[in-house]
Amino acid sequence: MDYVTFQEKVCRRIKDLRLEKKMTQEEVSGLEMGVRAYQRIESGGNAPNLQSLFRIANALGVHPREILNVPLTEDLQIKKKNITNSK
Repeated sequence: MDYVTFQEKVCRRIKDLRLEKKMTQEEVSGLEMGVRAYQRIESGGNAPNLQSLFRIANALGVHPREILNVPLTEDLQIKKKNITNSK
């Protein structure tokens, strides 16, 4: 998985978590960051830095690891399986 794909998945995961928690973008951004800055992260326009990632995770009530835990693509799962089987 390349950086851009990973960034897209992380940003999508942030949005999915917000929707699961039935929160607005304003509630997540709170006083810690501007709503526009948060919207750019959620839309994939900007990658969250570590500070933003922690702030977003805190607002969502999750550990940052939960945001970064993006599913592997099928192609990567196949490669991982092939590597495991070749040992």
